[in-house]
Amino acid sequence: MIRPSAQRKWRGIALWATVMTGTAQATETDQYFAIDKRPLDSLGALNEKVNRDILGALELVNRRTNWDSYSCQDVAHRVYQRFRISGLHKIELWAENSPRIDRVPSKKDHSHFEKHSSIYRSGRLWDWGLSFGVKATFNVAGVHMGADKLSHFFKTGWKYHQRYLALTKAGVPEREALEQLVRYGAETESSSLGLATTEVFSFGDLEANYQGFLFYRSLCQDENPRLLKTSEGWRLTRPFDWREHVSPEFDETWNNSAFTPKRWSEVRANLRRDYCERLDSDTFVEHYRFYSRYERSADDFNLRYVRELVDRGEFPRQEDFSIWTACGRSRPDFHAGAAEALAGGTSGSAGPGPENSTGGLPAPAPQYEAPRFDGSLFQPQLEAGGGGFQSAGSDWNALLRMRFVLHETVVPEDAWDAVRTPEYLLWASLDGHLALGRGPAELTLPYADLRFTPVQQRFELNNVATGDELAVGVVLLPARLTRFTTLDRSFGVEASLAGVRGRLGKRFGERQRAGVFASLALDAVGYKAALHLSDGHAFQGVHAATLAVETGAELLLGEQLRLGLVLCGGAGLSLGWDPGGGGFTAPSDLGAYAEAQVDVTRFSRLFVRGQLDALHEPGRDRTLSTPTVLGGAAFRF
Repeated sequence: MIRPSAQRKWRGIALWATVMTGTAQATETDQYFAIDKRPLDSLGALNEKVNRDILGALELVNRRTNWDSYSCQDVAHRVYQRFRISGLHKIELWAENSPRIDRVPSKKDHSHFEKHSSIYRSGRLWDWGLSFGVKATFNVAGVHMGADKLSHFFKTGWKYHQRYLALTKAGVPEREALEQLVRYGAETESSSLGLATTEVFSFGDLEANYQGFLFYRSLCQDENPRLLKTSEGWRLTRPFDWREHVSPEFDETWNNSAFTPKRWSEVRANLRRDYCERLDSDTFVEHYRFYSRYERSADDFNLRYVRELVDRGEFPRQEDFSIWTACGRSRPDFHAGAAEALAGGTSGSAGPGPENSTGGLPAPAPQYEAPRFDGSLFQPQLEAGGGGFQSAGSDWNALLRMRFVLHETVVPEDAWDAVRTPEYLLWASLDGHLALGRGPAELTLPYADLRFTPVQQRFELNNVATGDELAVGVVLLPARLTRFTTLDRSFGVEASLAGVRGRLGKRFGERQRAGVFASLALDAVGYKAALHLSDGHAFQGVHAATLAVETGAELLLGEQLRLGLVLCGGAGLSLGWDPGGGGFTAPSDLGAYAEAQVDVTRFSRLFVRGQLDALHEPGRDRTLSTPTVLGGAAFRF
């Protein structure tokens, strides 16, 4: 049985499927659980995070020699990329992992919450719609919201913005363009981001979408745009503040969702069981009263138009799915209660606190420091190693590795936060193994296995506090060139059109003298073809997946001296057609190695490696393998 903590980690590696299929990641939250838990306000941390990412995007643009040719919309797109890359919502992952964000429930209690306390708990054997789990709740300016609202704000808000630009450019009046945006958001809630997946239609998501659109529009199109081109580069004229956008409409206890009949039957039963008796408690009453007097955004078009569509019967009747309906009661007029409380001189101190509303904007606005990026925009790296051990019918073996990074951005957020999000917008590698000499006279390469992997938009998330590591990349045109004599292959070429690589790992003891690490990598999926000239037939099919497990340990003996041991094993499976082997076949590649390392300097490494590569062909009922021993040095430039 997989432990609950392991289940949460598996959800991280499952994100590769989101990227591979291009589908959206649909998640839900349960704010009812947080009403009497009151997470600490994370406004400051989230404001700082967003402003650092905006300033980081401007810094990357200004470092380019052609920064002056960028339009404001070009720069806005770079801002958007700081929050999302390769289908991953970076800021959502950050908020779920950062120790600066107080979440309810906590990570250690999350599994128990999902199983025993969430309004979405059910007796289903597997709830496909909630495969990504139920998100925790945090507090922003007194408003309870889930991390999913961040992805709606920055991702779907950007889609709203792009549609708005296209519509207005085509001459569509502004009112009609805004209506089309809200209808588009409703379509996503009725399909991939809602009823068709999680069985939930979230009105809170619609508000987060619209507020994200207002943010992106403020970058370039407002009378006082946030982005300004100066003689020294692009600048942020005023910082981002969540209080300009957040409101109780983000909280699904106030702006409740609608559900499919099956999901509503489950949610209604849980609401009745857990909350009906608590509706009249001081905590619940003050929670709703505080929201009733919360200052709203000046632009409330989304709220007004959504209510209009509900009244027309085009959207679900929201009140049919409220906690009051579930408990057989009418919703109280909290606005009247709030007015009476204010007239009586009460400040609402029992609730989240009016000081968290938009009325408390600081003057002057706080200043944020732009992050300084590690590495350069153009960073080639090379590792080359060789050995003098005779094996596999050869005199010499060579191990080649090259890493070629065209655009790397690494924000050293460990100085500000334990969670780091480095990204590689274009990353490539050439690695492989050559065995030289002592072959048949007509062959110059008795053994060769070279792999070229271009990776576009690779993303990583590293948590220094816990050691967790997550990496996902979109792989385009990975290729493999083989010339095997030991494996009974004179020549072979394999190529996949596209694929996805995901790695989930943990590193213990980072920044300590001794450390242990482990990772699980998944590489899939793409079209694959192999031509074997030795027997004149071709294999065509699909590279289904390659799974690799790596573990190791390291010991730092000085500022430069490091000892390391790495163990790695992997297996790949293909499905396709082999005319020479009798039709359908599922060949598999197997590999394993053990490597001892000594780093003398930061640029050089001595190593000894024992390696085994094998190919299994079930159609021909044979397994071909070659062992190799390598020893030598690797250099990084």
